[in-house]
Amino acid sequence: MFEDCAVRLQMIKMIRKDGTFDGVVHPCKVIRYNSEEEYIYLLSGKTELPAYSLDGVYECTIDTKEGRAVCSGTIRERYWSKMGKVIVFRVENGFYKNNLK
Repeated sequence: MFEDCAVRLQMIKMIRKDGTFDGVVHPCKVIRYNSEEEYIYLLSGKTELPAYSLDGVYECTIDTKEGRAVCSGTIRERYWSKMGKVIVFRVENGFYKNNLK
């Protein structure tokens, strides 16, 4: 459904009081979407994995052929694989379409 789509990942809220808020937009690419568990597997671009906080809430904007799909959620895992830097994003506030371009 979303495979190979471009993604913009941006922190919108920090959960921990002593955490560091990072409002930078991080470009990524969808490598897999698991609709049953609502996990999106992302391939990070130039951003190093420690820059993604496990204690933050992120907005995930996916550019599809039909327009933009937006959701929010948290990062559950981040690791290196043969493909590169992988981020496991858990959708917590479902998708809504943003037709504005």
